[in-house]
Amino acid sequence: MQDQIIKKIIRIFITILITILIATIIALLILKYNVEGEDNVPFELSKIMVISTGEGKDLQEEQTENKWNLEILQNNDIYLEISKNKNYEEIEIIDKIIIDNLQVVEAPNIGTIKLYKPTQKENVTYENNEENEIKEKLEYTGKESTSIKNLEIANQGGLILFRYAIEDLGIYTSDADEVKHDGTLLKAQNIEYKDLQCKISFDISIKLKSDMIYTGTVTLDLPTGNIIEEGTSHYEKTDLKEIIFRRNLR
Repeated sequence: MQDQIIKKIIRIFITILITILIATIIALLILKYNVEGEDNVPFELSKIMVISTGEGKDLQEEQTENKWNLEILQNNDIYLEISKNKNYEEIEIIDKIIIDNLQVVEAPNIGTIKLYKPTQKENVTYENNEENEIKEKLEYTGKESTSIKNLEIANQGGLILFRYAIEDLGIYTSDADEVKHDGTLLKAQNIEYKDLQCKISFDISIKLKSDMIYTGTVTLDLPTGNIIEEGTSHYEKTDLKEIIFRRNLR
């Protein structure tokens, strides 16, 4: 009788131990996935490029005696390159690239942040107006080839872009013969670089025709350089190991 009790206790102990081991292994696998993400995604974010500068937007509706009457803006044009993973052997097709969950992690000291998609007008990439403003998300549709103006990306990879702008930075008036439309225009308004510095984040989701979705989060410090002195600054990064893509069930 006593032997049976001991054997029963041992079986219970072994069952509990096995359960704990299984739970521990599962927890470690979940932790590993959360830290490292997918091992072999079909497509990957291969490059981020940002061009930061300043701009003066002509206030044509407001008549003044000055030659120049400009609303001051600070623009950050973001380029994201999506490439096919050379180590992924199966055939997959991009259905959509989605930019959403747009967050201002650290706001600039001055101005108002707005986001814009490329304009459909010819000979110009952006127009900072309400028609082109991104409210909640931006979608690029997978097609045979990339067309930025139509918000289309080649279904085997291509380039997508959008703009973070800091607006409401004041009005610049002048009678000078020429005005340089870059970051030095901000200096004329006594704007300091530290007042423009901010941190933003957004999610980028790669949705495939197979209905699989892979999502990663990008965080950027803007502007990319001291545009007050440099005029225009450029940032490019191809080592993007810190951006982890995970499967998304939405």
